[in-house]
Amino acid sequence: MKQVYTLKINKTENIGINEIPTEQVWQWLAAAWKDIQQAPGQSLFFGTSLTLLSIVISVGVIVTGNYYLLLPLLAGFLLIAPFIGIGPYSISQQLEHNENSSLKVASLAWSQNRFQLFSMGVVLLVSFVVWFMLARLIFFSFYDGQIPSDWQGYISVVLGSWEGLQILSVGTFVGGMVAIAVFALSAVSIPMLMDRPVSFISAMRTSLAAVRYNLVSMLLWGGMLVTIIYACFMTAFLGFIIGFPLAAHGTWHAYRDLVTINDRQLD
Repeated sequence: MKQVYTLKINKTENIGINEIPTEQVWQWLAAAWKDIQQAPGQSLFFGTSLTLLSIVISVGVIVTGNYYLLLPLLAGFLLIAPFIGIGPYSISQQLEHNENSSLKVASLAWSQNRFQLFSMGVVLLVSFVVWFMLARLIFFSFYDGQIPSDWQGYISVVLGSWEGLQILSVGTFVGGMVAIAVFALSAVSIPMLMDRPVSFISAMRTSLAAVRYNLVSMLLWGGMLVTIIYACFMTAFLGFIIGFPLAAHGTWHAYRDLVTINDRQLD
């Protein structure tokens, strides 16, 4: 790895962006799996918690009959997932420092640099709200019939009609563009904010630079994350028990390989 870009963030620190080969992406997954093996209880706690939360939200959507909201909510999960991973990031950080992994420390990791983490969380939440509003707009722009009152009716509308195919096509394109933009801003920003007392603006600038100077590798990594998450969806969320900590631990290792903090003043 070689340093290809330097970003000044304050008077005493600057950030180096490292160029990484595509093969390094697979090592992030290997390192993530090692973290799960070293701290199985803590890692699986976060995965199980997300599984239960996903099931509760989905049941709520189904019980209220708002089936058309389910796909946008599932897709929107990709936008806020980086923030939800704070706990597993902390576990990886503790293991990196050769500390005994503590669930209590991981659960309170959000309190480190809390204002900046909160600000970044607001950015991700706003992006989720924007996507959700766009998804509703797309649905009602192409479909003017009666909202299906059951699951079978929703499936027949989405997959069995011209309007449904238009909704899926446009929704996938728009959602993909939003997801790429959010990924560029958040690929390493949340772990960085948890690790260093920097501003969320500096963290987003760092994330953009990391993606820009490692475009192919980061697109591969983003594709892996999407694959893991949607595989979890296909298992009725049970895959999150392993898949979520795997993706989150991997994100921490991506941050550590991509970003170097230099404690010296720039000339």
